[in-house]
Amino acid sequence: MFTIGQVSEMFAIPVSTLRYYDKEGLFPNLMRAGNSFFPASGLAAWAAPLGCTC
Repeated sequence: MFTIGQVSEMFAIPVSTLRYYDKEGLFPNLMRAGNSFFPASGLAAWAAPLGCTC
């Protein structure tokens, strides 16, 4: 699992942008536990809406 800060660093996208995208519904299955978390196993799928082809 990655925190939103870690994903921000990996893709050089500001945390505020990721939070905005989440608010707009680009991450419909985002797991939450106080902070936003991205599952490591599906990181490529999470990156797809951001235009990343990793």
